[in-house]
Amino acid sequence: MDEPPGRRKSSRHQVRGRSVAGILVVVLMVAALGACGHGASAAVRVPLLPNAAVNGNAWEWTSTCRVGPHKGTGCEGSGPVVGPAQLTGNEWNLGGTATTAGSVTMSVNAPGALAVKGNLSDAPPCTEATCIAPQANTWVRGYPSVLYGIDQCNADTSPPQSPKLKLPAQVGSLPANLIGTTTYAAEAAKVTYDVAYDLWLNASGTTTPCKTDGTLEVMVWTDYDAQALLPDSLKVGTTTVPYAVNGSASPGEQAWSVYVSNVYGNGHTVSYGGTVWLVLDEAHRVRQGEVSVDLGAALGAVGALLEHSYGWSNFADNYWLDTIAFGMEYGPQSADPYGAGPTDFSLDLRSYCLELGTTVSAATC
Repeated sequence: MDEPPGRRKSSRHQVRGRSVAGILVVVLMVAALGACGHGASAAVRVPLLPNAAVNGNAWEWTSTCRVGPHKGTGCEGSGPVVGPAQLTGNEWNLGGTATTAGSVTMSVNAPGALAVKGNLSDAPPCTEATCIAPQANTWVRGYPSVLYGIDQCNADTSPPQSPKLKLPAQVGSLPANLIGTTTYAAEAAKVTYDVAYDLWLNASGTTTPCKTDGTLEVMVWTDYDAQALLPDSLKVGTTTVPYAVNGSASPGEQAWSVYVSNVYGNGHTVSYGGTVWLVLDEAHRVRQGEVSVDLGAALGAVGALLEHSYGWSNFADNYWLDTIAFGMEYGPQSADPYGAGPTDFSLDLRSYCLELGTTVSAATC
């Protein structure tokens, strides 16, 4: 897929990637856990949701307003800022016309929790020349999410950050244990979907990052349906990342399948970046509950993979974390990259916070 730079998008699920020996990846990635933090520190929490200050507000995205929500007869330039976070509809691959019924909405209730609902009569891919990726070849139509940090290629619309966690941050300078904690419930009636973190990294500390050769997207899936899974040809092994569900911690030993696409040797990717997915095994995927994931361990595992299997050098020192988003990728129930049909789903995101210097068993919003 040839996606033009300078615009946002979500994961690329059906493109060609390089496969490596799974057993080698497993050994190297396990050895790397904890490699991205330099020493322990006191726990620091950055709460993103709930945010009662914006309760009662609602926003709507459609195929004619893919980036910013509707505003009167036009579209906003970006998603709304909610404290240190930004709500992003990110309907990057949703096609159709102004007459296509339905929308993706985000609304904040009285306690400040976020409800994401999709009710589309038709969800074809975006194939016009003006689309972000006219030949994306993926079932994904959008990724409505809550973004912390810098919006790739749209830094000027990014939300203000907490002084407790400033991005971009050199991966190796992050305190030990960067934990993401969410409380969510996903409902999927007519949809192909995943619930995931989306981390963006670049090979410099620029404050205006934009997708280019060497840009890396790391997706961490905690829930999904079977049709969403990536092709076996992209799977390179399994890895260990600690996580907890409703306060019950797991070491996550070899519980995450690893997929890679558009990543090449010596720090190179395709022109708009490469993607690594960490997908929690089907037996433990979480449809609802409080879920904590050691995102620092995930970055350590990815760094080890890139260094030992792709020849990238000193990932922790040479890469900066720009963005941490959490949300739900969706597409038509058929999972056909060029199919359509009605699409219905919801994600109730009751809490979302980031913590530094703690563990998955102790993390909480």
